[in-house]
Amino acid sequence: MTSNEFQPNRTLFWGLMRAQLATLVIFALLVTSLAGTLAGLVAAWGGTISLIAYAWGGFQLWMHPGNRAPKRLATAAIRAEMGKIAIMLLLFWLTFSKVPEAREMKIAMVLLLGFMLTQIVGWVQVARLDGQTAAEQDSQDD
Repeated sequence: MTSNEFQPNRTLFWGLMRAQLATLVIFALLVTSLAGTLAGLVAAWGGTISLIAYAWGGFQLWMHPGNRAPKRLATAAIRAEMGKIAIMLLLFWLTFSKVPEAREMKIAMVLLLGFMLTQIVGWVQVARLDGQTAAEQDSQDD
């Protein structure tokens, strides 16, 4: 196996990370300018929760060298999804239990909005890049 065989996987992983990072930075700056520093930090933290979870899942699926074998791919996908859920739940639990300000309606709304916006951008980016890499592989097979 050559390293070029896994180039689409690297493209998916790094494309996802760049899109989510850009989204959380832009949203946090926008919220900071409109609602203040605390709200901006909370918006950034909401996006970061999604980014951390997707970094774990993406690494397990696309970058981990031991998971490239076809017979390990299914278990890697299950580990990736379970890990993403556990990371998200843990980080939300820590945020709401250890940061009393996060329990206020406005702050909680900004946190969840930052999280959901980053999540949605991640879904769109993976779908877009997956379609591009599939089209590139089909054209190479011709």
